[in-house]
Amino acid sequence: MLVQYHHSQYITSMNPTTLTKSALFSTPTTTKLTASEERHNKEQATKRKSEKKKKLRWKDRVTPQPPKEEPKEQVIDDECLTQCSRCPAHRNRKGTFRPLIGNGEYLCDACYQNEFPCTAMVDENNKPLKLMSNVTNAIMNKASDTAADLKGVATTPGGRTDKAITSNTEDYPSEVECRSCLERGIFRRCCSAYYCHACYHRQGQCPGCQTDVVLTGLAKEKPDPGKIAVGVSWGVSILLVIISCIGIALVYYNESTTPTTVWGHSCRGWLPVCDVSVCLDYDGDVDSGYGESGGSLPAAQPHKVCDRNTTTNQVVASACVYDTELYAWSNNLLGYDLCVSSPREETTRPRNVSEANPLLLYSEDTSGVYVFDDDFEDVKKASPWSEIINGEMSDACGFNTRPPERGNEPTVNTKALVFKGLNTRQATTTELDLTYGGRVEFYLKMGPISYGMFNTECKTAYSDVIIEYRASVDTDFITFGVYQAYHYRGSSFKFISVDIPREGHSNTTQIRFRQPSFDALRDHWALDDVRIYSNLKPEWEESDKFRDRKEEQDEDVLFAQCCYNTDQCSVFDKARLGFDFDDCETRLPEFNTNLRRGSRLKLYELFIFYLCLAAISKMIYHLVAERFINRSKASEDKVTCKHQVQDNDDLFPRRSFLCRVQVSWQCLVASILVGALICVLYRLLDSLASNTDGTFIVCCCIAVMFDIKAIGMLLSQVFGIQWQRKPLKVEVDLHPDQGTLQVGSKIIPLSEVTDIKSQTSAYCWILTLLHIISGLPLALASLTLSSFDLLPSLEVCSSLLGCLAILREVFGTSFVVKFYLAIQWLLSTKLQDRDDLGRAIQRKGLLQFSLIGACFSLVFIFGTITGRRVDDKTSTGDNFLLFLLCICLGALFGLVLGISRGISIHCDARLSSWPSKSCCTVSFHDQVVCPCLFSCGYCTSMNSRYVLLVIALDDVYTFKRILRGNNNLKKAEI
Repeated sequence: MLVQYHHSQYITSMNPTTLTKSALFSTPTTTKLTASEERHNKEQATKRKSEKKKKLRWKDRVTPQPPKEEPKEQVIDDECLTQCSRCPAHRNRKGTFRPLIGNGEYLCDACYQNEFPCTAMVDENNKPLKLMSNVTNAIMNKASDTAADLKGVATTPGGRTDKAITSNTEDYPSEVECRSCLERGIFRRCCSAYYCHACYHRQGQCPGCQTDVVLTGLAKEKPDPGKIAVGVSWGVSILLVIISCIGIALVYYNESTTPTTVWGHSCRGWLPVCDVSVCLDYDGDVDSGYGESGGSLPAAQPHKVCDRNTTTNQVVASACVYDTELYAWSNNLLGYDLCVSSPREETTRPRNVSEANPLLLYSEDTSGVYVFDDDFEDVKKASPWSEIINGEMSDACGFNTRPPERGNEPTVNTKALVFKGLNTRQATTTELDLTYGGRVEFYLKMGPISYGMFNTECKTAYSDVIIEYRASVDTDFITFGVYQAYHYRGSSFKFISVDIPREGHSNTTQIRFRQPSFDALRDHWALDDVRIYSNLKPEWEESDKFRDRKEEQDEDVLFAQCCYNTDQCSVFDKARLGFDFDDCETRLPEFNTNLRRGSRLKLYELFIFYLCLAAISKMIYHLVAERFINRSKASEDKVTCKHQVQDNDDLFPRRSFLCRVQVSWQCLVASILVGALICVLYRLLDSLASNTDGTFIVCCCIAVMFDIKAIGMLLSQVFGIQWQRKPLKVEVDLHPDQGTLQVGSKIIPLSEVTDIKSQTSAYCWILTLLHIISGLPLALASLTLSSFDLLPSLEVCSSLLGCLAILREVFGTSFVVKFYLAIQWLLSTKLQDRDDLGRAIQRKGLLQFSLIGACFSLVFIFGTITGRRVDDKTSTGDNFLLFLLCICLGALFGLVLGISRGISIHCDARLSSWPSKSCCTVSFHDQVVCPCLFSCGYCTSMNSRYVLLVIALDDVYTFKRILRGNNNLKKAEI
């Protein structure tokens, strides 16, 4: 029969010139028509001739009748034989041999799923890929049918109409249903019938022919996990999804509401705020005008703190810390930047300086400098006033108890400017540069009502006070603010802020405070904390001068970071700057030589330390545990026992398969991994050509060692690159005394095999890509990434790669694949997968896993975060919350890690050929006894795990049938 042999073998046994349709398929015998049938045919022919001819669509057209002269019979070649036998000829669709359909037919995927949906379920294709394939096939078929209708060449095989093709409800092959329970069955050669696994293995004999059946792991009846365990699995999945969504939302919120700074530095910390109030000496030449002289620029870094005895112009603003080490080790003089905006705080903190804890942003619209500031405390200080008439510094009317925000300059008010006397009461400022406008801020107090005319130094006020401006000395003062006595009369000072009108914008503007009319014996009033704010030039941040100055100050800041050797300064930065430590004291007057290296490891040094710690811990564990870890006694007996029953060799023969090996594929993968390592290493060596930092060189050598180790393991174990170039041999022994699956040197008892599935080529491509990602030089890339000039938001990528390198060392080279498979399991909605998760939750040792996860997270995460702090501003409550968070997340991580031992996410892939449909996955239970002297059941459960073996064989179909229990295969059929 054609089913028993491949079509190419059958063709080669015959003369190709004589291989025709008549040679393959017998001509149906014709029977003589009756008189009634002949009469009916004549009537139909007459009726068709009388009808008007119309153009038929391909689905309504039958195969045209052959011409009168007998054409030469078509020779069937390999291309013709492999075409789909159900599709119309104009579609020209290739088919795949389907042995379960009749005696075997070539069908395309669309016809296979359309006409035989039950049988197609045996393939267990991925649902999203199957849906995508169906949509693609439908579009291609529609296009082919439309083109055929336009050309008029559409035909259907065998004269079948489209209705006959699609209406296949009654054509479902009944034999795909299990003959016992009517569930989906699989073809069993022992009795040429379909049975599901449960019915086939229930009695240890085939239900149809009573042939003995070997019970394998697939035939084991799995215990019912119960509603509680399945419900807990759903709860764990939902909890992890919620935590992931909250984490993503917090990261997005953190990035979208991070304060923007003047010089482009990123505020450090989680949910950073502009909680640092500073007063800086403005270094621009304000008096010379806001041209190209620098008056339109903000104060550059390193900043200079305000000195009220020498500072003429001040920048008072809120700031955030961008380098915590630099900020702490420089005594809060460096490492911070002025805030331009802070979306998270603008609605929670007041903008008014008279309120407590104001948010003084160096905003884009009203950025500026305080060009006038007097708190009337220092009599010796040069007065910024051009004249003061009948005003004196005293505490006669009290003083402002709520001083304005002056940043890091401590201010204690004890006096105010009190006005009293005859004729004139006024105070006029010097000429100020207010070219782009500004505002006046001050505190005002009018004398309170008193009942004793001569008993107080601050007499009751009844007359108003005004504020005026003058653009030049040639013009008169113009009033732009009137403050009535009854409103500001009282026991405390009141804050006033008023914008200067546009007519007063000039570089010689003067502001005057005056009381036009008053009673000489009373109407006392006082000013305190008078400040005048001058706006910077609009769009100052877009000027060429600002960009040039930004480049200069970036180098100054980087130099300061290198002097203190913070994490923000790498060896690449030192090489680019030509850094010399002896210049630190010269360029940084406040530099402390005792803080050259700080008091802790740098971040990259910490990552390398954790890598070494993980490798040493695993090595010690394996050295100690290998002395006690043994396979279970029953499994060992099966493996070591030889064939004793010779009569069953024909019934239970050994089956050998070969893992496909393609050198071109192995060379491609090796080129990608080795090429990535060479590129990163070249970048590193090129950057370190002039650097002799011994610590960093040692860290690089260790990182290279770990990356080479990971690449070597992947190329040898996963992609099968060996010196001998021998294909991997897979042997299945179904003998009752053996029952093993041997993959190379690894022996797997069939009693531990739980599932086998065929996978698509897309699935193999995904696993291959994930393995390649995990084999990239992560440790070395985390060190090299700092050599690039990255955006501030991408600086965290170096730390992320370092964490991934540590995870790879802890969880193996397939850690990315494990993460991918774990997500698939946790998001699965299949009842069978949920039952498996429920059984995984019922495993022993989950409590121990949670305790271990909580302890390790507490030691590493909490210890690392608290150990790397350089300030003491964190409260005890914050530390306690961090402590609880580490314990909870660590316990949850340990729980998930314990559950993962009960599902097949630990991948053992053998991808030595190009991804194709010949790939399948075998899930088995890798059971080990307790690696200690007491054989503890909890330890056994903790060390045992389910493994997913991914392998591509030369005959996946036969391999699946053997493992699924179709044992009675003749040798001639293999």
